[in-house]
Amino acid sequence: MEIEVSKDYNLRRLQQWLDYELSTIMLMLLSWFWNLALLLMIIAAFLFTPFMLKILFEERRFGWIIFFFLMVILPATGTLFLNIDPSYKFAFELIPLALFYFYCFVLRLAIKDW
Repeated sequence: MEIEVSKDYNLRRLQQWLDYELSTIMLMLLSWFWNLALLLMIIAAFLFTPFMLKILFEERRFGWIIFFFLMVILPATGTLFLNIDPSYKFAFELIPLALFYFYCFVLRLAIKDW
């Protein structure tokens, strides 16, 4: 008995995770508890990044991996070395998180054409 695995299984699995969306009611509830929502967004980004990079590496999408490092990792490390007022530092630290979710949105759109 032989089990056949689809050639694009990894891409379909990645696309499934990228297509997951919260309902607008859930977003409204999370907006009242923005500290909790921000924490959940950070945890989700940290947990999803290794999975996403693994799939991109297995699919040999090195351009997307380089784009990830330029768009997310480079600004994230840059904010560590900024010497700015602490009241503004929090806002600058959120920029890499926003860039991560924008990257995921663009990747979600691009996967459909692969």
